[in-house]
Amino acid sequence: MITNGRTMNTSAPWKQFITESILKTTVRTPSQYSLPPKTLRLGLEQLCRVFPMQPDVQVRSLRLGQLNAEELKPQKQSTQLIFHIHGGVFFLGSLKTHRAFLSQIATRTQMQVLHVDYPLSPEHPFPEAVEALFAVYLNLLEQGIQAKDIILSGDSCGANLAVALAVKIREAQLEQVSGLILLSPFLDLTLTSESLRFNQKHDALLSIEALETGIDYYLPKEIDRGDPRVSPVFEDLTGLPPTLIQVGSKEILMDDGKRFQQQAEAAGVEVEFKIYTGMWHNFQMFSAWFEEAQQALADLAAFAHRLDRD
Repeated sequence: MITNGRTMNTSAPWKQFITESILKTTVRTPSQYSLPPKTLRLGLEQLCRVFPMQPDVQVRSLRLGQLNAEELKPQKQSTQLIFHIHGGVFFLGSLKTHRAFLSQIATRTQMQVLHVDYPLSPEHPFPEAVEALFAVYLNLLEQGIQAKDIILSGDSCGANLAVALAVKIREAQLEQVSGLILLSPFLDLTLTSESLRFNQKHDALLSIEALETGIDYYLPKEIDRGDPRVSPVFEDLTGLPPTLIQVGSKEILMDDGKRFQQQAEAAGVEVEFKIYTGMWHNFQMFSAWFEEAQQALADLAAFAHRLDRD
């Protein structure tokens, strides 16, 4: 189509429409029903096979404490380690679901990326995941890796666990990591963010029903949803490291990120917050196809490199 002497590119809107339609059919809609966790886990791993691996990234399997883990390296030597905690509303996600995505991050940043198969609910409810991740952090320190060379990262509920881990590091009076990267973070288990309502029909990937299921699996009955240990928007964030927050304008958790930004800045934390127009939950994983997701990874890399220089 030609408009005012310029060619109008209609492929991008159509590509987004088709992608969102597929995601709503294959991910969001099934998540609204009470399917067994094992069925959903297998289905998600199969769907994530569409994400392309970066061929220049070496993947090495290892054990850290009691957990299976993977190290993704784009080069032999790197000064920073990105310790990423995968999302999946506390009961989904694995090394397989996030391997390709993290190879993209490794290539963009040229930094080593580590991710682990932490214990999932309902088999392992709170606080088992946080305790296991803290044990991994201690293991890294014991190996001689310095805290200043570690960036904590997480997507969705993994961002929740990343904040919880940073708080636990602070409470243990250990040296803090150099930074936090929170991608489409799920930070309020009371589900009181306004975007849950006004983006309910727009988020192609995540449903409120999936969040409710994940919360029910994750929280023991005696733990209140507003407990700061599980809802970091209510936490005292004093002493946390510089933080990057990325959200999509269409995602139901957009306001979780906004509210955390406000809470963190009030506590004196340096925060970089950005909303990516037209994007859904965990849109960064779609960087192979969408410019907004590519820009998000470029912004993530720039943030990580600033921490490295500091």
